[in-house]
Amino acid sequence: EMNWANACKGEAEATSPFSYAAPLTEVMLLGLVALRAGQGFKMEYDAESMRVINSVEANAFLTRQYRDGWSL
Repeated sequence: EMNWANACKGEAEATSPFSYAAPLTEVMLLGLVALRAGQGFKMEYDAESMRVINSVEANAFLTRQYRDGWSL
């Protein structure tokens, strides 16, 4: 949606403010990480470090290796 792109560029205010949408998205994506890790355990997440502290397998879903020449 153009509203999102314009808000990223500072040209408009987002329809759903990033201060609300970002934490909501983080929680939803962590639910998917828990499902994909598939261990049937209570996942413990450290929001400050953005790491799952009790599962190496779950942490593997939080980052990725970028190919040479590509980075963020």
